[in-house]
Amino acid sequence: MSKDQNEFLGISENGKDNCISCEVETPYSHDTSIDYREHYVEGAGQLCETCHNLIMNKLQDVASNHDFDETN
Repeated sequence: MSKDQNEFLGISENGKDNCISCEVETPYSHDTSIDYREHYVEGAGQLCETCHNLIMNKLQDVASNHDFDETN
């Protein structure tokens, strides 16, 4: 692939996926199956561990502070 294609797909010069949030290089090659990855979000892409933990903590905070009405 060309450099422009790799950049568009979020692939580093080393062929690794970049984090979709902070763009840091992750340890996973672009062709590594998602079954063998950590911190991969289907429908979004690969996150680094730091961004994954930050986002998941924020989602847990939102969920724990939200009063869900199960009657709707």
